[in-house]
Amino acid sequence: MEEKPVQAKHPFQNDRGAALVIALMFVGILAMLGTTAIVLTTTDIQIGANYKASSSAFYNADAGLNFAIAKIKAGLKANPQTFQLPTVLWDPANPTTPNSFTVLTSAAFAAPSGFAFSYEAPGLIMPSNNVYSFTAIGNDPNDPQARAVITATFSPVGVFNYGIFGDLGVTLSGNGKTDSYNSSDGPYTWATHNTEGDVGTNAITAGAISLSGNAKIYGDAMVGAGGNPATGVTTSGNAAVVTPGQKLAADESKDMTPMSDPGGGTNIPAWNISGNNNDTLTAGTYRLAGINISGNAIGTISGDVTLYVTGNISISGNGRLIIPAGSSLTIYASGSVSISGNGISNNTSYPSNLQIYGTSTCNSVSISGNGDLSGAIYAPSANVSVTGNGDIYGAVIGQRIGISGNGDVHYDEALQNVGPVSGLKLLSWRHNT
Repeated sequence: MEEKPVQAKHPFQNDRGAALVIALMFVGILAMLGTTAIVLTTTDIQIGANYKASSSAFYNADAGLNFAIAKIKAGLKANPQTFQLPTVLWDPANPTTPNSFTVLTSAAFAAPSGFAFSYEAPGLIMPSNNVYSFTAIGNDPNDPQARAVITATFSPVGVFNYGIFGDLGVTLSGNGKTDSYNSSDGPYTWATHNTEGDVGTNAITAGAISLSGNAKIYGDAMVGAGGNPATGVTTSGNAAVVTPGQKLAADESKDMTPMSDPGGGTNIPAWNISGNNNDTLTAGTYRLAGINISGNAIGTISGDVTLYVTGNISISGNGRLIIPAGSSLTIYASGSVSISGNGISNNTSYPSNLQIYGTSTCNSVSISGNGDLSGAIYAPSANVSVTGNGDIYGAVIGQRIGISGNGDVHYDEALQNVGPVSGLKLLSWRHNT
């Protein structure tokens, strides 16, 4: 019988089923990878969408906060004498949580087109330290669930926030110095003086603040926003900005809007006192053409007196204007102011009880002689000259300031909350998620 040849087996003949299994495994793996990629991509898209929505809410909250502060600053600049931060309703039974303001509401700061924000208790005040708080709530218009809350605290800044400030420049020469104290804590003494006698200007030119002779600043010397303090503050001789005081540039310009004549007041004749005569003004608001006290004359303020002086003010010779304890004097000066001789004696121990505001037409303020002056001067359109040996307790604000002689300027820190509010100082900023 013929034998049939033996057919050789293919080496993978019995593995054909395994190849199918492996192929299916690869297909499964690819399906799993595809599913994972879809899940991850979907998750990333969702994360991206959530991030976009939360970022939108955050930026809207931040915009709301800055919008409200900008509105307040605009109101302050437009109406420096009449704009008022709202009065708080304080709940004695819950002293740490004051009620909402009745004036600052969300309606006062309605979101402009393209923004989505509102306010929650838009303005709270802690009466003990005069700190306000704004809470702005931002939303994403496309995602109602996205919400961001930003809370910031700030304090009002009055016009007397420097010991010396000259809008266009400050020159200190002679032997005078600036430092500070707080009249609320008692009278000034060198042993307890503070180093907050800041000197500032809006100018950014070289030598905008110029110190010479033995002039010393016990505080900061601050040039205008964008200026270079290294060249903007110059010293010669023994003059210096004393450590820990620094040469700095301001974050923003100081508003130097002049006060306007408020109008009204009881019309009286010009207050002219000469020779050895004496005269007294009792409590009230008066309008007069000028003040002239000369010779040995004495004028006395009795009670709280406000004067709208449409002409010039001059105190000369041995003439003196006296403000006794328990009285105060506020002057709106539309003409020049010259205080020499025995000057103004503020016997109340508080510089805030003598406030002199120069209007836009007051272009000259001169203080000379050997007598001390305790008061606050704000005359942003005037060149202010301080000479002689008398010290100033309070603050001096003007267009250009020139101080020579041996007199010192002791800034009263209590003046920060006196007079019209000119700006806001940010104290803290917090993002609540």
